[in-house]
Amino acid sequence: MPKFIRTEGVTAKEHLESFYSYADNLDISEDDVWMRVFVQSLDGEARKWFRELTPRSIADIEALDDAFLKHWGGKKDLLYYHIEFGNLKKENGELLSDFNKRFNHMYIKIPAEVKTTTTSAKLTYANDFDSDFCLLLRES
Repeated sequence: MPKFIRTEGVTAKEHLESFYSYADNLDISEDDVWMRVFVQSLDGEARKWFRELTPRSIADIEALDDAFLKHWGGKKDLLYYHIEFGNLKKENGELLSDFNKRFNHMYIKIPAEVKTTTTSAKLTYANDFDSDFCLLLRES
């Protein structure tokens, strides 16, 4: 299991990426289990930070990710989210299920004040594939 220890030079975003890769291999599907496993990946000041959160203040894994990134991650302007979301592409050899997880995870991360509509997100999704498959998705 990857550990997040702020002094080891791993960024919060890098830790989340490592953790998601690790957790995907465990095939965790329940949020409460996912959150408990994620907390086990925190050490030192990060674990202390988590323990000091108000009980029941984190509703789901997305909220935990957001709180973690807000506290431990670098500050990003709102344009960052649109650029990252717009740059998503399905990689050669990447399973569709893996790409879907990555796509949805990024969409969920976009702050509400700049989040695109679901229709716009669907168009972005369709454009993330090769041209033939993109056309097929747009038609449906």
